Amino acid sequence: MGVMICFSFGGGDDHPLSDRAYWDEHMRDSLHMPNGGAAVLVNILCLSGGRLAETESQKRMMVYLAEQNQTALGLGNVDLDIDCLPWDRAHFAEDKAFMLRVIEGARQKLGWETLCDRYEPNAERVKYYLDGYQVLMERMTEADIKDEVLTEWLDWHDPDEPPKCGFPKCSKHDAYIALYGCQVCMD
Repeated sequence: MGVMICFSFGGGDDHPLSDRAYWDEHMRDSLHMPNGGAAVLVNILCLSGGRLAETESQKRMMVYLAEQNQTALGLGNVDLDIDCLPWDRAHFAEDKAFMLRVIEGARQKLGWETLCDRYEPNAERVKYYLDGYQVLMERMTEADIKDEVLTEWLDWHDPDEPPKCGFPKCSKHDAYIALYGCQVCMD
């Protein structure tokens, strides 16, 4: 079991999974990794993004990533597909640039000093994961946004839960706290 990151596949007439050309086009840049790799990717993105996020929409992106916690959701039950992030059309260009900065920050080990008592991510694997995630992020366009994702995700949260209660951060890791707590602490 592992995790595959790509552009998700909604059903319907315009996304026929049985159409080989559609499948090949949308899977060409997919990223496959073991569950442990997905946990590392989420951790290092959360560490980087916790230090870089400034706007509400950027903080929402970081809370969403922090919610992809396999300890809470179960192995392989996370959704890292690029088009399932809570994109906001009004801030798409800025948020996409932000996510690319988050990836670069993770490459530069931004926030990794807080892991010193836990582990040191494998540099070769991290490069592979970040390179693949960057390719997918660069492919994302405003046309790929699913407007319902942001609305449904926000509606799912109670007023006293992130991202509706002021975007709390972990005092140890400086990462945004999700519904299940700090992703880095829990992993």
